[in-house]
Amino acid sequence: MRIFWVAGESSGDRHAAHLIHEINALQPDWQHRGMGGEQMEREGCELDANLSEAALMGLVEVIRHLPRLLKLRDRLVIAVDEWQADLVILVDFPDFNLALAKAIRKRRGSKTKILYYVSPQVWAWRKGRAKTIAHRVDAMAVLFPFEQEVYRPYGLETVFFGHPLAGEVEPSASVDELRKRFELKEGQEAVAILPGSRAQEIERHLPVQLQALERLRESKGEDVVGLVARANTVQKGVLSDYLQNVPNVRIVEDGAYDALAAARVGMVKSGTSTVEAALIGTPFVVLYRTSPLTFRLARMLVRGVKYIAMVNVLAGREVVRERIQDEATAGHLASDLLELWVGERRDKTIAGLKGVAESLGESGATARLAVWIVDRFGGKG
Repeated sequence: MRIFWVAGESSGDRHAAHLIHEINALQPDWQHRGMGGEQMEREGCELDANLSEAALMGLVEVIRHLPRLLKLRDRLVIAVDEWQADLVILVDFPDFNLALAKAIRKRRGSKTKILYYVSPQVWAWRKGRAKTIAHRVDAMAVLFPFEQEVYRPYGLETVFFGHPLAGEVEPSASVDELRKRFELKEGQEAVAILPGSRAQEIERHLPVQLQALERLRESKGEDVVGLVARANTVQKGVLSDYLQNVPNVRIVEDGAYDALAAARVGMVKSGTSTVEAALIGTPFVVLYRTSPLTFRLARMLVRGVKYIAMVNVLAGREVVRERIQDEATAGHLASDLLELWVGERRDKTIAGLKGVAESLGESGATARLAVWIVDRFGGKG
């Protein structure tokens, strides 16, 4: 059995790597190739392309780099065809992967099955895509139970086994051990800073997060430590350039969980990281900034959705404060962190995050999905 994987982001690399690991435990002779990152490669996936080749953020940015993305898409289609892949698993990254699914279907027909893992947020925007997706893939594996209903009218086989992060998100050590590792003095507090997993996200988020940290220090009258989490898709030097003149900030290597666990509060870029932060339980504020044109286009396309942070979507209310675009200022973020430092807002946020974590189901979702993949596609039918 030959499986071709396509992940275009750090979170997709992680989800795919865990799933490859579970499939290998069931079928060690199956082969894996595709586009991904370090974690997929460690699990035995031969990379035809690195996910950094597709790491773009926002509609405008994608349009600017469209020729390069089209060449990348064509490379992957040719690789799928020449390798005669039995199954393609597309992991999140919807705009690229849905176009890729169409191209693979056109070239391979029904000879290669296509599974989409991590549904695009069609319930939030461009709802008509659900019908299009149903025509381009053979099955959909979703992370949230309500997403099954989205595809039911179109007859797409859709499965839900729980969220892959449920029961799996844990820091690497105890809080006391992490504090020692990060050289936090007795009584000294820290702020976890998660700016994102792409260079463009770092550029838009990290400067304002560092400014907010400085504002918080001024308000608290103490030297609060910043713990900046570096995703494995971000070059080490990228973060260092921003931190040259910023005192008392540590870079936490590929350790967002550890940074959150050791911190009193956090500033988290909207995305999968908000779910991870909810599972850790440290109160945080969400931020997201993109180009002005991309933001205006997104506002036109998104209808009937009150929140962008998945934590709030799942809860159906504002569990964590969202600071989007022009509201994502150092002043607002620092004020939000102060509210979360101690008192009623902090207590309510912690309780709300616990409720969201419990709603994600039991651990073992990835293992259950792997069993289903082997049963569903192992016969290549």
